Amino acid sequence: MDKGYLFKSIWRGWFVGMTVTFVPFILLWTFVRLEASLHTVLMVFMVPVVAALQGVFVGGLVLLGLTIWPMERPGK
Repeated sequence: MDKGYLFKSIWRGWFVGMTVTFVPFILLWTFVRLEASLHTVLMVFMVPVVAALQGVFVGGLVLLGLTIWPMERPGK
């Protein structure tokens, strides 16, 4: 498996999963709490940015782990 494809798949999955999980909760919190401040509204826009950076970090860690301990044995 190509490492570039693997990294993109991990990053995309992390980004979509985190964004789909946290944005609805933040929007719900904003509508439930009547005195929602500007910080709460800014969190909606910061979640995708933070999720993208975390996806790069997680994808890099997975590839580092696969480099250290590959799933395929070179002799087989």
